[in-house]
Amino acid sequence: MKLSTRARYALRAMAEIGKESDDDNPINLSAIAKKTDISHRYLEQVAISLKNAKLLKAVPGKHGGHMLARTPEDISLREIVEAAIGEINVVDCVLDPDSCDKSDDCDCRDVYCLINRRIRESLSEYNLKDLMEGRIEA
Repeated sequence: MKLSTRARYALRAMAEIGKESDDDNPINLSAIAKKTDISHRYLEQVAISLKNAKLLKAVPGKHGGHMLARTPEDISLREIVEAAIGEINVVDCVLDPDSCDKSDDCDCRDVYCLINRRIRESLSEYNLKDLMEGRIEA
C-alpha cells in the first residue's frame, strides 16, 4: 500500500504552515510552495480540501495568507490525510461490504479490515505538533 502524493503533500504543507504561521502572521501559499517544494497550483488544490475540513483557514488582504484553524495539538494526522484523500479505505469492501458479492465468504476481508483499522488508529494516535517536532518514531 502506498500513501498518495496528495496525502503526503497535505501533511508536509500543514507541518510547514504550523511552523511558519501564528494568529498574527499568516503565511501565503507561494512561500509554503517554495519551502516544501510543492507546486503552487497543486498546493492550492490541497489547501481547498484542508479548508473544507476546517483544518486550515484563509486570511484575506494584503498581508493575508493561510494559518491553522486549530492548534497543532488538536489536529490529528488522520484528519489531515482524510481531508486530502477521503476516508481511509484500503479495499472497497471494508467500508462497503455490498460493493463485493464475495465479502460474506471472503477469507481475506478480515485482514483488510484489520489493516484499515490499524492505519486509522496509527494516524489518530499522532497530531500535527508531533509531526512538526519530529516526535513520531518509525
